[in-house]
Amino acid sequence: MSTFQGPQSVRQRQYLSLAEATRQNPITPDELRAALLSPEGVAAIMTLFERSVAEGLELEGRLVTPELGGEATLNGRTLVLVRYPDPVHPLLREMVHLETEPDRLLAFLQSSADGKMLLSETGGLYALLHMMSASTPTEEQGELLRRVVASAVATHFKTWTVDPETQARMIETIDWRGRYLGFWHIHPPRLQEDALSVGIEPSLEDMTNASQLGQFLTIVFQPEGFDVYDLSPLARTRALDLSRARRISYHSPDWESHFQGVVRARLKE
Repeated sequence: MSTFQGPQSVRQRQYLSLAEATRQNPITPDELRAALLSPEGVAAIMTLFERSVAEGLELEGRLVTPELGGEATLNGRTLVLVRYPDPVHPLLREMVHLETEPDRLLAFLQSSADGKMLLSETGGLYALLHMMSASTPTEEQGELLRRVVASAVATHFKTWTVDPETQARMIETIDWRGRYLGFWHIHPPRLQEDALSVGIEPSLEDMTNASQLGQFLTIVFQPEGFDVYDLSPLARTRALDLSRARRISYHSPDWESHFQGVVRARLKE
């Protein structure tokens, strides 16, 4: 959870009170399972996956969907998934928008710390943009830039992060109630050969986050439903061992056809 400097606002006090409520009445595995598999919990998770599809980018003939994440509470028996925006994802969208204007794209990325991170972590991007900005870009350079940008999106859409500034800003927008569960994120639907692919298990980074944060609930899309990995046991043992996590699964015969329709509608836009 976050810490605050100076006088606390009403929302900050609400947020901090969640931890005390959890200390007095810890959330049990059975409570978490019941909340996740309740009609309201299933609907909330379905909405997250739908939103990821809606916010995806179609690049090189395939839909790239972003991870979403935030913090969760249990208010009575209701699971509340508060979403926090990733500060890097908007930069990726702007990269796609500016990929035909390399001079503007280079200036845009150099104008922020996150942009400079993308320049340094995307192999060959800085050198290519510098070269294309210095003279009239060739058709081959333009095609290479499109591939590099697509690779950057595919890589960084697969991660969700939040900085303290974003977290503090979002805390002020929520009426916090209940008990604190922890951080969460999704592994969204992906397309492979026009079929919805099987979800990816929590990564080493996910497990490391859980061990440090106390929880990093990982909600994994499956063609027939979803798996939720409760990674809180890793925080207690400090062992990055997925077999120690608790997996909660949901399956529905209507799930796959629903999301095939969601993806088809998105690709027709």
